[in-house]
This record gives sequence, structure tokens and C-alpha cells, in this order.
Amino acid sequence: GRCHAECERRHLDGVEQTRDSSWAWPEQPHIIVCAGPERSGSTWLYNAVRLLHRRGRVPLDSYWMHTLSEDKLTQRLQSGAHVCIKTHEWEPEYREMVPRLSKHIVIMHRDLRGVVASYRRLGWAASLPRKYVDDHMQWRNHATLDIKYENAIRDGPSQLAELASHLGLAPSAEDITDVHRELTELQSSPTGGADQVSKLWPGHISINTKKYRDCADTQDAPLNQLNDEREGQSLLRRFPEYMEGYGYTAA
Repeated sequence: GRCHAECERRHLDGVEQTRDSSWAWPEQPHIIVCAGPERSGSTWLYNAVRLLHRRGRVPLDSYWMHTLSEDKLTQRLQSGAHVCIKTHEWEPEYREMVPRLSKHIVIMHRDLRGVVASYRRLGWAASLPRKYVDDHMQWRNHATLDIKYENAIRDGPSQLAELASHLGLAPSAEDITDVHRELTELQSSPTGGADQVSKLWPGHISINTKKYRDCADTQDAPLNQLNDEREGQSLLRRFPEYMEGYGYTAA
């Protein structure tokens, strides 16, 4: 049937569709989970994992998955490629299952003031529910790597190098530069809705993000402009475990 916005099927790009025996097929495929709530860079992370493997000619099947299960995860290993899963929400049954089945659990974090600003820009909500932070903190407890969103914006290549090393990949400096460029050139679907390969939606990347991309001396605040002091203070009071834990206390 026709794919929809939340399609959980495998979608390969033109390069990935050319995979053959010359690629470095793994002897023991493993699962990489790219987790964490929306508007915190999880789509950048998912595509970074995907494109780093593609650049190294290491087969990787990438999926969006709303809810994880043991059957879903193990079935997707049958192709012989590594598997990358993009997901957001946390469920109690993940506590034992996900670390057991996944070699890597990689997440990103962002100043919640920037998350709320992004929510408002997209018309999603005026603030964040408690579950947003609770889910993130659960993923954080099991993460093998936690990347700061602001660092990925102002110095993407350094974060790509750290991610590649964590995943056991060895790209050259030229590879990192090319993957960074490919990430900045990703486009949403021209017909509207999410692109099935990149998972990018129209309006996914803000003008502000594009403005400060690769500006190494940019501080956190310009990347997270909320323009609502009352809501900003509310986020600091409501979620100290997140805001203080990640050092997002400055105005």
C-alpha cells in the first residue's frame, strides 16, 4: 500500500539502493537507536548515523518506529545490514529490552526554551508536557552517547567525528566534511509531508538554525530564542533536573 507520514517500512536513498558485495557487510548486524523527544535534533542525529554509514559503504537499514517491540527490532536485522531506528517516546518495557537488543543508544539534548520556541513556530503547543522531559531522562539513563544540539549546529563536523568514533566508524576528514555538507543539503518532500528517507518535514529547520549553522562562536541563547521570559522561568522551575543537569540555566 501507499506509504504515509508515519510509515515504518525501510526506505533507501539512491546510493543505498546500489549496495552490493563490494560494501562492508557486517558479520554480526546490530541495532542503533536514535532516540529522544521532538525538536531537539533527533532528525539530524538519525541522518548523521545514516550518512556516516553510507559514506563508509557500511550497509545500514534506517527506519522510523513509533513504538518499539522485540519482534519489530529482530525482524529488521534479517537483511544482513545494521539497523538504525528513529523514535521519540519512552515506554516502561524499554528498560530491559532496548539496552539488551541495541548496541548503541544515541540521543540529543537541547535547551527547553528553544524546544518551546520550535513548538510554537510549528503551532504544536505553547509549552511542554511533563512527559517530554520524563521520556528524555529515561532515554538519557540508557544512552551510550548524548550530543548537545547547540554543538551540532555551531560545529557539526566535530560532533560528526565524535559520533562516528562512538559507532566504530573511521571516516577521513574529507568524509566528515562531505557528510556535514550532505546533512545541510537534505530536503523535505516536494509534495508535502515527511520525506520517507530523511524523515524531514516542511519547515523542519528554522531560519534561525540556518543563520547560526557553522558559527563556532555562537552562544546557546541565540539558538534558543523564546521571547517569553515568563515561560522561560517556568521551564527552569518545572524541569530543574533537565535544565540544571545540562547547564541551561543562563538567560
